[in-house]
Amino acid sequence: MGIFRRKRPAALAREVVRDHTYDDAILDIAAEEMDAGHLRAATTVLAECRDEPEVRALRVEVLGEHAIGHADELLELAKNNTDPDLWLLAGTAFIREAWAIRGSGRADSVGKDRFKVFFGTLRKAVGPLHEAAKLLPRDAVPWAQLQTAGLGLQVDRDQKDEVWREIVARCATLYPAHWTRLQILASKWGGSAEEMMAFAQGSVDAAPPGDPVVAMLPLAHFEIFLEQFEDAVQARSALKIATLKMRYFTRHREEIAAAADKWDSTPTKPHPRALQAHNLFAAAFALADDAPRAKRHLLGMRDHVHEVPWAYVAYLADDLEKEYSELANKYL
Repeated sequence: MGIFRRKRPAALAREVVRDHTYDDAILDIAAEEMDAGHLRAATTVLAECRDEPEVRALRVEVLGEHAIGHADELLELAKNNTDPDLWLLAGTAFIREAWAIRGSGRADSVGKDRFKVFFGTLRKAVGPLHEAAKLLPRDAVPWAQLQTAGLGLQVDRDQKDEVWREIVARCATLYPAHWTRLQILASKWGGSAEEMMAFAQGSVDAAPPGDPVVAMLPLAHFEIFLEQFEDAVQARSALKIATLKMRYFTRHREEIAAAADKWDSTPTKPHPRALQAHNLFAAAFALADDAPRAKRHLLGMRDHVHEVPWAYVAYLADDLEKEYSELANKYL
């Protein structure tokens, strides 16, 4: 049974779109070309956004997923070229292949042999990403991918901090890099809730008005919420579970609302991560029972559902889309 299921008629299913929280038709075409075996199609759409780090970061992330199984081939192509986009895509493809091998479960659910292959594949990403960074010294995106590799490789904190400084020096508000940095600081990766939350709050303070990077604040709260919820489940405490469900986001609503207002305060051009940010704010305000704000961000989502935070909201549920539909229908 889902943790937020109420005793009322079943929610009408919404036409949910998963794994596509962006608006980039050119990227979709390139992904289709890659699926058809035309690997060089990716380099064209990466080359045209070298001066747009947010767009470039999104495109290499998505194309890296479509390049799973082709990382070695991309590496060979890169070795015969001086194309930084090939090096970047090859490194990203190794990262995606590694995480596909590892799976999304917790570390204690991954066997020793699978971890060995995971680490071996992930290490292959480092060289190509450094080459991409060398060829385009002002590009923040290879460093953002190196940060992701470092997270998986469990490199020491000094190395992680060094890579973070390289990212910020090139693009101080890069959304996916902030997401990964927040994970690095989270308890589940060896950090602490206090350090993670301080980073999220600092991200809001430093963000220019109109930038969705302020969504790091609800993201941090969802990480804490999930950890506390899992502890309550382990303790088999129905009272703690009920209290978390009812009160966590209500207690933090004002802080999250201030961050959302900073994003809304200055109209800017569409941001590649806007749909992802709307997901975080929509879920937080829905759980806080802030109907006007929940509605605004649910409308902003357009039913494009991102795994985080909705997988956290639907914890223990069999059907994430059903859980999302029930909560969304309450406010729309």
